[in-house]
Amino acid sequence: MDFGCPSFSWDTLDNKHLLGRTYDQYGDLKANKVIVVPKNAVCKTVLEKTENHIYSGKHAYTGMAVLGLEEPVIVDGVNDNGLMGALLHFPGYAEYPEEIQEGKVIVHPGRFLAYVLSQYDSVSDMCSNISDIEIKDELIMGQPTQAHYIISDGTGEAVIIEPVNGKLNIYRNSTGVMANSPDYSWHKTNLRNYVGVNNLGHNPREVNGLLINEFGAGIGGGFGLPGGYASPDRFIRMSFVKEFAVKGKNEINGISRMFKAFAPVDIPQGLIKAHPDHEAYEMTLCMTAMCAESKTYYYTPAENRRIKAIRLEEKMNTDKILTFDIGETEDILYL
Repeated sequence: MDFGCPSFSWDTLDNKHLLGRTYDQYGDLKANKVIVVPKNAVCKTVLEKTENHIYSGKHAYTGMAVLGLEEPVIVDGVNDNGLMGALLHFPGYAEYPEEIQEGKVIVHPGRFLAYVLSQYDSVSDMCSNISDIEIKDELIMGQPTQAHYIISDGTGEAVIIEPVNGKLNIYRNSTGVMANSPDYSWHKTNLRNYVGVNNLGHNPREVNGLLINEFGAGIGGGFGLPGGYASPDRFIRMSFVKEFAVKGKNEINGISRMFKAFAPVDIPQGLIKAHPDHEAYEMTLCMTAMCAESKTYYYTPAENRRIKAIRLEEKMNTDKILTFDIGETEDILYL
C-alpha cells in the first residue's frame, strides 16, 4: 500500500499545535473513510484473521482509514489527549525484524498508528514504551507495507519513527518535517545543499561590467529551491515553507494557512504518470490536518476543497466505530 506525502508540524500565534499531511497515491479514495474509534474498543494489532494480538484501547481517536481489510489501516489521526500522527510511504528503506523477540507486542505497519493513538498519552509516553513494540509486516494484496511515521502532540515536539535494519530508529526533537524515502537522516543532511535559500529578493549586481537585476519585480525569495515532485525535492520545499510561512492567529486561521502551505508540494493529476500506455496518475487526493488542543481532525479532498472536520470530543462517546464519507463531490456556495 503506497501512501505518498509530505507532512509537517506547526503551531499558531495563540499556541495551538497542528500536524498536517498530503495524501498522495495512484487510484482514488473509494476505500477510505474518516473514522472515530472509541475508548475501550477491542481491536487487533495485525491484519490477519486471528484470535490473537487483540488489545483494548485506552484512548479514543479519529482520523483517515483505509477499509476493506480485517482491521482498518490508519494513515493519520489525533487521539483524545492530543497525540497526533501520520503514516508515510517508506519504499526501499523499511526493514522489519526477521525474528520476533518474546514478550513484544507484534504490530503490523498499517496498524502501528492505530496502536499508538489508542495506547499513549503523549510523545514522551510513546517514546518511553515503544521498545515494547515489534513491527511485523504481512503482505497486503501481495505487497509489503513499507512505512515510517511522524508523531507530535501539544508540546510541539515532533518525533520521526523509522523501521531500519530490523529496529525502530527514533528521532526526537526533529525539524517537524517528513516526506517519503530516503530516511530522515538523509533528508536532514540534504538540507545543507540549500543553506543559501531565503525569502528575500536579491540586490542588483555587476557581472563582467553588466548590471543585472533579478526577474519578477523583486519577487526573488525561495531562489534555489528544487522544483520536482520526488520526495527529496518535496522535503526541501516543505522545510522552507514551514520556516518562512506566516503562522495563523488561531486554530481556524492556522488550519487554513496549513492547507495553503501544502500548495508547493500538491501534485496535480497528470504530472506523474504510472506508465506511458496507462492513464493512471499519482496525485494529491486529499489534505488533512489536526489540532492537539481541540482534538479536531480537518480534511479536504482534491475534488472538493471545502474543509470538513470531526470534533473528536463530540463523537467519542459511542460504543462502536463511526465512519464518515470523504465527500468528494464539489460543494460550491452559489451566491
